[in-house]
Amino acid sequence: MNNLEWKIEQLPGEARLVVLSGAITEDADLRALASLDGAGALSFDLAGVDQINSCGVREWIHFVRRLAEADRSFEMVHCSPAIVRQLNTIANFRGTGRVRSVMLPYYCASCRGEVLRPMDLTPGASREIVDELPCPTCGGTMEFDDMPSTYVSFSS
Repeated sequence: MNNLEWKIEQLPGEARLVVLSGAITEDADLRALASLDGAGALSFDLAGVDQINSCGVREWIHFVRRLAEADRSFEMVHCSPAIVRQLNTIANFRGTGRVRSVMLPYYCASCRGEVLRPMDLTPGASREIVDELPCPTCGGTMEFDDMPSTYVSFSS
């Protein structure tokens, strides 16, 4: 498994973007992120999180609980399919945070290519998931690689 890594980018004002990548496991020490200095909102870009195991779920829930206890507002953007599975399964996975967008997985059987496309979940945005897309690599047909009817069921 890949270790969890992150980089922090300053946004306008006191807000910060934290880009996470790798695997969230029992080895993921998220305490440093929960205690970031400043009062600004945090935005977690989770597109690069490719795995999360059961111990990682526990660590993440402790992490979002620490954010709530510190009265830190946060949002989750570009949630990877691994994160979306947890959002749909674990009731308190997002804690007090808001989910602003997810990544939709598509697979091409012709070239075995995989592509992730962003889906905006802000109020008023369309929640329609397109079943098929043209493959940017071979021109074949990419199919949505999950269940369209339940993929973002956590957001209803």
